[in-house]
Amino acid sequence: MTYGNKNHEKILLLHPMFTNAEFFDCVRERLCNDFYVIVPTYSGHYKNSNYISMEDEEKYIDQFLKENNIDKLKAIIGFSLGGNIAFHYFCHHQEQIDQVIIDSAPIFHFPNMIQRYFYHKYKKCLINIKKHPENTIKELNKCFHGMGEVQQYVAPLVTNESLKNLIKSCYMNENPSLDIESQKKITFVYGTKDKAKLCLPRIKKYEKSQFIKIESLDHCGYFMKYPDEYFKKFIK
Repeated sequence: MTYGNKNHEKILLLHPMFTNAEFFDCVRERLCNDFYVIVPTYSGHYKNSNYISMEDEEKYIDQFLKENNIDKLKAIIGFSLGGNIAFHYFCHHQEQIDQVIIDSAPIFHFPNMIQRYFYHKYKKCLINIKKHPENTIKELNKCFHGMGEVQQYVAPLVTNESLKNLIKSCYMNENPSLDIESQKKITFVYGTKDKAKLCLPRIKKYEKSQFIKIESLDHCGYFMKYPDEYFKKFIK
């Protein structure tokens, strides 16, 4: 999905797990006045598809940019899983990107035992919402820190194969070395109630990056509560 004037500066928005491009509908009108906005929906997040890996999603992004003769991005902004993909993409395309906002990203590298724990936890959640769709939001909120409202329509479409691969993208991430200029392009954003902030000790190695903690908010909470303010604050 794209919107805005193609002659404007380009920004790429990457949504959280179990959502889709519609996650950003609340800011579409505002952003398209100033930017050409690119908003993909990942594989596995629509009917009859499976999510494979961050690398595959990167390939789709690259293919779109090349087909549309886009060689520079004003910003990439990614939330949760989208933050992991944004960070991974930036690490391989640093010269093409002016700024990257990584929000609520679980940049962990957990052992297999911990990954299996999350897989079985999320699998149980998906089974429950398919059996009892009337409880979809409640069940999702148990696992995803208040994200149920925005996840309720996509989560039932996610296959078991997709889930296994999504777990890897969330919880098996490397932290490559970045030079000082590249570090300066990154802003990491976490709510103080967000468990994903536990990855902060791993990413503090990027000393020249900006780290912002939002008081009293949970996973992706700042954007979901104050979407217009969010973009005014972070897009330079």
